[in-house]
Amino acid sequence: MRFENSTILSAPRETVWGLVADTDPLNREMGLPPIPFRFVPRTDGGADTFAEIRVAGLTLRYREHPFDWVRPCYYRVRRTFAGGPIREIVGGATLEAVEGGTRVVVWSEIEPSGPLGAVACRAVGTKANADFLRACRGFEEFLKGRAPTPYPRHTSEPPPNRVRLDQKLRSLADAGGERHLVERLGAFLADSPPESTMGMRPFALADAWGVDRFAALKTFLLAASGSVGLLELRWRVLCPVCRGGPSAASHLSQVSSQVHCESCNIRFDSEFDRSVEVCFDVAPAVRPVKEVTHCIGGPGRAPHTVAQFYLRAGERRTDEIRLPPGEYNLTSAQSVSSCRFCVQERSASTIQCTIQERAGRIGMELATDGPVNPDACWILQNMTDRAVVLRLETPEWTGEAATAALVTSLQAFRDQFGSEVLSPGTEAAIRQICVLFSDLRGSTSMYRTHGDAPSYKTVRTHFELMRRIIDTHNGAIVKTIGDAVMATFVDPADGVKAALAVQRETSSMPDHPVVKLGLHYGPAIAVTANERLDYFGQTINLASRIQAQSEGGDVVLSAALAGDGGVSGLLSTLRLEPEPFEAAVRGLEEPVRMVRIRAGAASGTRGAAAGVIPG
Repeated sequence: MRFENSTILSAPRETVWGLVADTDPLNREMGLPPIPFRFVPRTDGGADTFAEIRVAGLTLRYREHPFDWVRPCYYRVRRTFAGGPIREIVGGATLEAVEGGTRVVVWSEIEPSGPLGAVACRAVGTKANADFLRACRGFEEFLKGRAPTPYPRHTSEPPPNRVRLDQKLRSLADAGGERHLVERLGAFLADSPPESTMGMRPFALADAWGVDRFAALKTFLLAASGSVGLLELRWRVLCPVCRGGPSAASHLSQVSSQVHCESCNIRFDSEFDRSVEVCFDVAPAVRPVKEVTHCIGGPGRAPHTVAQFYLRAGERRTDEIRLPPGEYNLTSAQSVSSCRFCVQERSASTIQCTIQERAGRIGMELATDGPVNPDACWILQNMTDRAVVLRLETPEWTGEAATAALVTSLQAFRDQFGSEVLSPGTEAAIRQICVLFSDLRGSTSMYRTHGDAPSYKTVRTHFELMRRIIDTHNGAIVKTIGDAVMATFVDPADGVKAALAVQRETSSMPDHPVVKLGLHYGPAIAVTANERLDYFGQTINLASRIQAQSEGGDVVLSAALAGDGGVSGLLSTLRLEPEPFEAAVRGLEEPVRMVRIRAGAASGTRGAAAGVIPG
């Protein structure tokens, strides 16, 4: 029995896809109840998903097969039932770009398990399509600006405690929260569906509100501090396949070095700058919310996956996939291999991917010797005797994630959550981080010449200046070592801006100390040392050695850091000419290539010479 209906939404297909393909809130909006899922690991990779749903007094148990989708064209899913009036449901949605917007077609094919099941199938199919179209009407209201949320329907949770909410918002403002962000956050917590106030991602909300990402993140951190208590900070480990994973942890010490995702049946390392992110829940005292799941396998949970194909044993399929130019990965939980390829205009127009088994191991082969055309026709063939799931992914998938590497490199985090550390013995990898070391030149003679009290006051003033500048440039002081400072930044350009600002402002201090600064950029390991979150590795050691090459009043960068696109662009904008040189450093056999930047020496205008830092 087939059921099909359609409607037109007045928005581009990509925009509509973001609403229609996010099947967890969509199912909630359609009135479906929360669904408990369980996963049975497959010996060949991945896991089988089983669930149950209670409808009209009946408990229906079913197996949910992996979704198929091509963004932003269609998605579909197949569910096979164990007993009851329905044998199988296959359903989904297709999106077609039309004049004035997007045509959305919702369809389902339902197979009854017997004569009496036909009545149940007709009722289920009719109601499901009607509920889907009703949700689409809500999307249209949201897209036209007549509704505050695309998903107004939610569980029957109590509303927020307005007295406590207002009290916490006043505390947030008194603690230094920016007024417009405090008001935005307060309105969101008061008016959003309860589920939307769990697992809040500050960067995603900042983009939706049209505000600065770092300003929003710092506001969320302040709101979760002990002195305010409006939010609760959570650490979530993201599976690289489904973006799900274990339940969010309340403390960093609860995050393990290696994590297992039940739904994908894979183990992966908890990388600080990729798979560990910070999210926030509303405090239960303000708004008690129970986190529930309505759908676990839809495309909305994996926006980095452009297409997913569930190929049965021996299946051959042809599909057209529109891919913007760029780098992509073709992966499978069942395959021991993956394929990385590039999409370019005027390239191969037909691509064949073959999955086959050799010596008991499944592998994939991509029949292309070069780039792939954006509009290529894909031929997918599963030559094995078992089902395989193929995923076509973009390499970068953490654009909206406030990663642990980023958050722990913010002074706001260090100030409010200094006790957050990894568990003893746990190490977390960071692929890239910018490390700054500073020291004061001639501090020993300063103490001897000026005395302890005046010299200590100068050093403390210097530390306060360093802290303010580093915080302003989205970095954090990790530790001080005598008169020296170690700081980290996620964006190396921010680190260089901060270093130049330190030299500029230090030079204007009365009896100013002479600061030596060095920076490097590379991988590191996050660990707990001396009851604080610290970093170790060759990048840290080299950054310290580079700082030793500073003469004072200048900034020394590794050549690798100076070659970063953001850093080279910054130096070009400021018309600062890096002076390349090489020097031997302790612990390395070969000389290290570096550049020296004399912060007060630049060609061009006086403003550039003064080191006016953009941003």
